[in-house]
Amino acid sequence: MKKISIVTSCFNEEDNIPLLYRELSEVMQSHPQYEFEIIFIDNASKDFTADALRRIAEEDKRVKVILNSRNFGSIKSSYYAIMQATGDAVIYLASDLQDPPVLINDFIENWEKGCEVVVARKYDTRSFSVLDLLRRFYYFALDVMKDEGCKLIRNYTGFGLYDRKVIDKIRETEDPYPYFRGAVLDLGYTMKVIDFDQPQRKNGDGKTNLFTLWDSGMLGLTRTTKVPVHFITIFGFFGAMITFALIVLSLVCYVGYLNFIIPKKMLSLYFLIFVQILSVGLIGEYLIMLCRFAEKKPLVIEKERINF
Repeated sequence: MKKISIVTSCFNEEDNIPLLYRELSEVMQSHPQYEFEIIFIDNASKDFTADALRRIAEEDKRVKVILNSRNFGSIKSSYYAIMQATGDAVIYLASDLQDPPVLINDFIENWEKGCEVVVARKYDTRSFSVLDLLRRFYYFALDVMKDEGCKLIRNYTGFGLYDRKVIDKIRETEDPYPYFRGAVLDLGYTMKVIDFDQPQRKNGDGKTNLFTLWDSGMLGLTRTTKVPVHFITIFGFFGAMITFALIVLSLVCYVGYLNFIIPKKMLSLYFLIFVQILSVGLIGEYLIMLCRFAEKKPLVIEKERINF
C-alpha cells in the first residue's frame, strides 16, 4: 500500500487546526487505498495550538507532531517538516485553510497519472493594493532577470504534491536556508500546475508581515538570479572608466589653460550615494546567503515530537 504524507506548519493557529484536521480526515477517507500520515510542525506558538495538536495526536496515531523550541521561521520550519516525511508522496499546505485541502484529490489523481510534481498556483486577484502591486513588480523583475534555465511560477507558494524521488534529491543538497520552491522547479521533474481561487482566512490574523515578505523575496532573488551583482559590477566598471576619462580630460585642460569645468551638482552626488547604498545592500544580501551556508546551523531544534 502506498503512503502519502501531508505536512503543514503552524504558528498561533489554535482555531484553524481542528478545522484543518477535519477537512484532511475527509480527504483521507475518500482514498482508502492509501496509507496516510499528517505531520504538524508548530513554531513555538504563543496560544493553545500545541494543546490542540496534542489532543488530535492522542486520538489519531496517524497524526505526528513536532514542537519547536522557538520560532525558527516558516521557511526553515516547513522545510524541516517535509524532510521528516516518509510517504511515497509528500503534500505540503499551509495551516490557515487558505490552501484548500480538497485540492489534494486533484494532486493524487495527477500523481497517479505519472506527474512527479503537482503544484497549486493562486489566481491573480488583480487587486490594486500597494502590496499586490509590489508583488507583481517583484515577479516581473525576477522573471526578466532569472538565470538561464531557471523556471519561475508566479503565485506558487509551495502548496503541492512531491514524489518521494523529488524529496530525496532535494535532501541531498543539505541546504541550511532552503528555497524549497526554487529547488523543486530547478530539478526539472514532470510537473502539473493547478490553478485555484484562494479563499479568505477563516480564523485569526495572517502571520505575514513586511519583514517575512522581504526575507522570502530576498531568498528568491538571490537563489534565482545573479543579474543584480553582474549589473553592479558592470555599472561600477563603466563608471570608473568614465570618471578616469574625465580626470584625464581635466588634467589636459588644466595644463593647456583651457576653460573646462566639470559640474558638481548636489543631485548628482545624492544619486551616486543612493546607488552606492543600494549596491552595498544587494551585495550584502548575497553575502548573507553565503554566511548561512558557512554557519551549518540546524534548521530547527525540537522541543518535543509525538507519534513518531
